[in-house]
Amino acid sequence: MPKLQKINQVDEVAKKLTEAKSAALIQYQGLTAGDVSALRAKIKESGGSLEVIKNTLITRALNKIGLNLPETLTGPTAIAFCDTDEVAPLKEIDIVNKDKDKTSFKYGLYNQKLLLVDELKTFLSLPSKSTLIAQFIGGLKNPLERLVYAMRFNQQQLVLTLKALSDKKATETN
Repeated sequence: MPKLQKINQVDEVAKKLTEAKSAALIQYQGLTAGDVSALRAKIKESGGSLEVIKNTLITRALNKIGLNLPETLTGPTAIAFCDTDEVAPLKEIDIVNKDKDKTSFKYGLYNQKLLLVDELKTFLSLPSKSTLIAQFIGGLKNPLERLVYAMRFNQQQLVLTLKALSDKKATETN
C-alpha cells in the first residue's frame, strides 16, 4: 500500500508541475515553522502554493515529465508552484531569502524547461504580470494624452491669437 501511495504522490506532483506556469525547488533549512507558514501565506496571496515533498519523489516526478536534475537533491526541499502569475510567488521567496538568508533556490521550472539558479535569478528580475499590464496600458494611454494636449494647445493658441487681434483693433480704433 505505501508504494501505491508514493506512486500516486509522484503522479500528483508531476501533474502540478505541468499545470503550473512556473515552479521552483527551494531549500528552506533554518526557517521556523512559523516562518514557513508565513511564507506559505504570502505565496498563496500572490497566486501560488508551497509544498514540502521528499527529494526522491520530486526527482521521480521530474523524470516523469522528462526533466533530469544535474545532481541529486539534498537537504529539505519544497516546491513553489506558480499558478496565476509566473514570477510573483517566486519573488516572495526571494524577499524572504534577502531578509532571513535561510532559503535558497535550487532549480526553477518554466515552460517545461529546467532553470539553473543563475537563470532563475534572471527570470526573477522580470516585472510581474500585473506590472507589465500596467506598463502596457500606460504606453497606450500616453500617445492619446499627447494627442489631446496637442489639439487643445492648437485651439488655445488660436483663441489667444484672435483675442490679441481683437484687443489690437480695439486699441487702434480708440
